[in-house]
Amino acid sequence: MKKILITLFFVLTGFIKNVNAQTTGVPDTLAYLQTIVANKSQYIGQPFSKLMDSLKIQIKFFSPFSSIPYNKSKETSTSFSFYFPQNADEIYLTYPNLRISWQPYLDANQSDVIRLNNNNRGRWNSEAATFYASGIIADVQIREL
Repeated sequence: MKKILITLFFVLTGFIKNVNAQTTGVPDTLAYLQTIVANKSQYIGQPFSKLMDSLKIQIKFFSPFSSIPYNKSKETSTSFSFYFPQNADEIYLTYPNLRISWQPYLDANQSDVIRLNNNNRGRWNSEAATFYASGIIADVQIREL
């Protein structure tokens, strides 16, 4: 009985450590994002995949922007968040996030299809990762609430 309890203790301890390792990522999201912006010169002019592969936290949510009033088919920038809001009241939890500006601009129609496909609501998935991977970064900024 004593061996079973000791074994159970070590199994549960290992499980709890594993859960914490998967959910914590970095201790301070804002501080981590500030280091990315401070080193943005290594990402500007590079495909987004370079930044995406170096992230220590997982993208959970994306939000495309078309800032050219006369041409809404051009996605000028995208915000990438590290929290997925469960409802509209949780949108504030997606901050701070990274805002990536693109050059050349991306196809806003395609990103909208990915964002809204199957009621996706902007949830980050493999289709989104594939679409954004080849986008060339023009600038990297932090967006705070």
